[in-house]
Amino acid sequence: MKTKILTAIAVFFALQVTAQVNVFRGPGFEISYPTSFKAHGAPGSLDINPESVFFSSPDNLVEFYIFSPMGRGVANDIALKSNEKQSAVQATNGKATNAKFWTITAKDKSYERTYQESIDVKSGDNWVIGLKYKNQAAFAKYRNEYLAFKKSYRKTNAGTAVATVAVGTKLNASFAYEEKDDAETGSTITTVYLLYKDNKIKVGDVRGSADNIEKENFKMRQIPNTAIAACGAWFGGSGSYYYIIQKGDKLALFQGNNGEEDPKVYWNKLKEF
Repeated sequence: MKTKILTAIAVFFALQVTAQVNVFRGPGFEISYPTSFKAHGAPGSLDINPESVFFSSPDNLVEFYIFSPMGRGVANDIALKSNEKQSAVQATNGKATNAKFWTITAKDKSYERTYQESIDVKSGDNWVIGLKYKNQAAFAKYRNEYLAFKKSYRKTNAGTAVATVAVGTKLNASFAYEEKDDAETGSTITTVYLLYKDNKIKVGDVRGSADNIEKENFKMRQIPNTAIAACGAWFGGSGSYYYIIQKGDKLALFQGNNGEEDPKVYWNKLKEF
């Protein structure tokens, strides 16, 4: 798994796999979340900002959130949207920490999100922890996990210039291809294989000549920068793509498609290994 260096503060972050939870370590904090959840950046972004992270449940019913800047900051990625309304902000004052609480609800009542901002009395440093959920049943289903998520948050030594973090075993995999001519259409059909742990696993057949997608071209195909490998083929005005990415101690395989009229690649997860 790739370690990202923050240019301004040169702090490493990583995901550490444990038996029951993953641990996300950002610059100056750490927090635990369920292993089945996916850590990602704000909607529409390809990379995780290590100060502001979302954690989605596998059924997409809830989304945990943490914003913990180096010092004081504003959580812009959870700002109120035009299709939402916000409750009045409630505040409490303590000896060490002051807190603010508020709730944001979709006007069509399709979801609700609730947040707590904590402010250190001495330093003025702040952090925000939150939860977005589809309905009360979803909230009840993940209530204990969210409480554990909140409780696990802790500040770490933010003054350390470089903090190294142990990570799980890095997995290696790649794609391989076999091409053949299609007598009916006169086109090429490529069988895509995944090479993983000395196994050659058939992924699927695509029209056209498939090849690797270089990392510098990941962004234009909406492929996460942390993907291990990606490939694709273009034929008849449409593209077919695959990428693999490490999720804890497993590999996840994704498939995507797009076309000339709609260049956005629509991805879905096929399976895990």
